[in-house]
Amino acid sequence: MTPDAVALGDALRRRDPVADTEIDRLFPEELRDRSYLHWTPAAVAIRVAELLALAPGSRVLDVGAGVGKVCVIGALVSDASWWGIEQDAVQVSAANHAAWALDVARRTRFVHGDGSRLAWDGFDALYFYNPFSTLMLAPHASPFLRYATVQSTLRRIEQRLAATAPGTRVVTFHGFGGHWPPGFTRIAREPAGDDALELWVRDR
Repeated sequence: MTPDAVALGDALRRRDPVADTEIDRLFPEELRDRSYLHWTPAAVAIRVAELLALAPGSRVLDVGAGVGKVCVIGALVSDASWWGIEQDAVQVSAANHAAWALDVARRTRFVHGDGSRLAWDGFDALYFYNPFSTLMLAPHASPFLRYATVQSTLRRIEQRLAATAPGTRVVTFHGFGGHWPPGFTRIAREPAGDDALELWVRDR
């Protein structure tokens, strides 16, 4: 840990306002241009933790975690365990480094893979920042292939959601792109960042 990372972690634990540009310094410079469009703002991440990490020891999964920003902030401001799954191995490596830098590696874990194919058993809560609007395909992939891949991924996600246990909490930021299966109720919707957070709970 560096002195700057210690100070940043302390500020986040206190929930002091922290500029996202300060947090972005934890990540490789070549990834930072993704921050504005693809990384959850810090203030939104803190609110996500408040909505999802209700009890010490709860397990939260960020599906399409990117560089792990929500997970590391969630681990700083809650007592939950935070897991992230991401298809880009470079971002997974960056997430692990950020967790080490902020001293939250013991309560975070990052997995390289497809979130629609990971078993969600044992997780109490899920977070989606519209992770399936774009998927990792070859640059020359046809629009038809891209559309078909996104749609098949969303169908798997809907099946995963349908199999979750009653009481499972899900927060979306910019939605997740699919249709909610029966048994989920939207509990809250509130402005956040440039869109809104929605809290859904599996009630049956």
